[in-house]
Amino acid sequence: MKNMHTIQYPPSWKRFLGVLVATCAFAAAACAEPAFIGKFSLPHEVHWGQAVLPAGVYYIRMDSLTAQAAVVSAGGSRTMFTKPPIIADSKQAGTFLTLTTIGNERKVRSLNLPELGKSVIFAPLTKTEKEKLAKAGQSNTVPVITAKR
Repeated sequence: MKNMHTIQYPPSWKRFLGVLVATCAFAAAACAEPAFIGKFSLPHEVHWGQAVLPAGVYYIRMDSLTAQAAVVSAGGSRTMFTKPPIIADSKQAGTFLTLTTIGNERKVRSLNLPELGKSVIFAPLTKTEKEKLAKAGQSNTVPVITAKR
């Protein structure tokens, strides 16, 4: 019968190996290409989640469609992050943000990404909002220019 020897590594080596593996995993994630990068212009002030964005030019970046989006003003003076969105299938052509207007308030609702076959929903309409939009509200779109890869 053969004698099996096992090698016992000191705890410091195990920690070092764990840190090395974690560092490599995080570095690979940091170098990964974003799922989406785009640029858009808001003609009016809009509410996006808890943030209020003034009219202007913005960039949006999503590293994963299921994770929060980063929205940065063109001058870099303003940055906001969205809540993780709801993902649905895209049924429309064109890359655009959907905005709704109820009263004097404009809200960003979704981002249509036909090149990925998805629609990213940041703020789904409530039943009451659907009823108000059907009666007197508005829904419009803001084109988004996608970054070339």
